[in-house]
Amino acid sequence: MSVRSAARRHREELGGVVAEYWDKPTPKTIGVFVGTWLLLSGLTLVSPGETILLALAPTVVFGVLLGLALLYVGNERLLVCERGLIIGSFAPGLRPYVIRYDQIVPGSVVPVTGAGRYTKETDPGGPPQSTVRRSAWTRQGVHLVGPSPKDARRHRGRFAKVLDPRPLTFDGRWAWFAGTGSTAPEHVTVAIARAAGAAGAVELAQATASAPVRELSGNPADAARHLPGFPDIPDLRGRESAR
Repeated sequence: MSVRSAARRHREELGGVVAEYWDKPTPKTIGVFVGTWLLLSGLTLVSPGETILLALAPTVVFGVLLGLALLYVGNERLLVCERGLIIGSFAPGLRPYVIRYDQIVPGSVVPVTGAGRYTKETDPGGPPQSTVRRSAWTRQGVHLVGPSPKDARRHRGRFAKVLDPRPLTFDGRWAWFAGTGSTAPEHVTVAIARAAGAAGAVELAQATASAPVRELSGNPADAARHLPGFPDIPDLRGRESAR
């Protein structure tokens, strides 16, 4: 789904798009994909086909496959709209998630750096999660507490349900994360605060505008201090023992 079609689809609910942030692949990441293509292409030339067509065919196939892979993993975006956020992949055939400002817990929207350690700090050893929109190259982004992925999906999403996490926060809500690309995350939270304030979500706007940047350590014991909504580690252990 393109950004334009997503904005059109959700305009009645969210209003117009105020700002767009693309967590695009870094030059280093693109270089890795190109290097992989060159390596695979070089290996096919060790024993090329009998004709030029057969010799070049594997190179073309590798290029198409790697290009598609980069397209799908590198299309994560965050759209700040007048009345909510659109988060997720905008690759062909995929649909992002929709979160209204009235579904976000005031005080939970915080700018985050060290995003490569987000999963390690919040759910070490866990599988990929549909609410954590982070790529291997993501270094900064925005954390928030909001609705379930089922509520935010706006479509059936049969396969996406496999990646839906359990509620991670102390009040039974879901933690979300969206990368902000090269834009400093504190600039993004300011944009969210302005849009939320204009939409009448005053408490959310005030708390978001004053939220300090959180540098993640990767230590689960720091999750409650860095990321609003997460309980202290002793609380988690107590909950497990109670079961």
